[in-house]
Amino acid sequence: MTELAVMSGQSTALNGWQVLELLVKVGLTLWMLRISYGDHMSGRIPNRLTAPIFLGVGLYRLVEGVLHQGGKGWLQVVGLLVAWAVLFGMWTLHFIGGGDAKFLMALFALFPAVEFLAVLAFGLLVIMIFVLGFEALRQRPSLRGTLESWRARLLTGQLLPTEAELQTRGRRYAWTFALPALAYAWIYWDWPPPPAWWPW
Repeated sequence: MTELAVMSGQSTALNGWQVLELLVKVGLTLWMLRISYGDHMSGRIPNRLTAPIFLGVGLYRLVEGVLHQGGKGWLQVVGLLVAWAVLFGMWTLHFIGGGDAKFLMALFALFPAVEFLAVLAFGLLVIMIFVLGFEALRQRPSLRGTLESWRARLLTGQLLPTEAELQTRGRRYAWTFALPALAYAWIYWDWPPPPAWWPW
């Protein structure tokens, strides 16, 4: 009888934990869709949508890595800091906008795993092949025009994009980050088992 009650309690706790997992994944899905839609419509990703995740979850991951996971935790801390540094560098060099950088920093805070990086990189590769192919067919840029553009950049020494170019010619591609992140969240993300203190 006692074993049955314990098993029943564990089953209830597991079911409650699975419901929480579903709610978190649905919430993250809505969050990513909201950011993608807003970026597509206005070209802006407000700080109020990215800062709580980027700062709150990021701080939690850093503290968790230092205090609770031993040697593996340090890998999480270093990996997260390196990812943030690379994204910050891409923003300062005008390869991506500030909103995109903070969105990606938030995603890396949520999913601080090498597997997420692999899914994101592969997803971006596949998506960008189609996007760039579609744009090439639509705009049909000439080879001569492309070579002239690169020649002008070499002569002026302006090899990297400028802030003005990012503002005028930057693309609204937050959705290209969101799609691989959604695939990772729903297919690959390992939801942890319920902790001992979990009541139901």
